[in-house]
Amino acid sequence: MSSSSVRVTNYPAIKNAPLVGLAEGNGAFNNLHLAGLLIIVPYILKSFLPIIKYGGFKTYLFMFILTGAPTTVGYWTFNSIYGGRINDKVALPGKDIEEYITIKDPELKKLYKGKEKIPMQLFHDAYFEGKIDFKGMSLFLCVFVAYP
Repeated sequence: MSSSSVRVTNYPAIKNAPLVGLAEGNGAFNNLHLAGLLIIVPYILKSFLPIIKYGGFKTYLFMFILTGAPTTVGYWTFNSIYGGRINDKVALPGKDIEEYITIKDPELKKLYKGKEKIPMQLFHDAYFEGKIDFKGMSLFLCVFVAYP
C-alpha cells in the first residue's frame, strides 16, 4: 500500500483499519439533491396527472406527503448502488471472488466469477450443499464451527 496516502502503523497496540470496512462506503449522498427531489417530484406528478392537474397548494401538499417516502428511499437506494466512495485515499485490494472461495458447481461458477457478488442466501445454501468451499479460514466458517 505504498501508493496510498494513508499512513499505516507497525505498532502492535495500534491496529490499522480493515480494508473490508472501507470498500462499501458510498459518499454521493447530498441533502440539497434530496430536498430538490422532494420538492420537484410532487410538482411534476401534480402537473402531469390529469385527475389532480388543476388542484392548488393543498393538492401539492397531499402529493408531497404521498411521494416523500418513496422518493427518499429511491434516492438512498440509487446513491448506495451507484454513488462514489467517500475516501479514495486507501488502495483497496479489489481481488476476484476466486481468491477467497472455490466454487465447485459449474452453474454457479458461470454466474459468479470475478467481481460478481453472491447473494447471502444462495451462498449459505451452496456452502452447506458442498458447492462452495473457503480458501483458508474465515470468520463465517469460525462462527458455524463454534455455534453449530
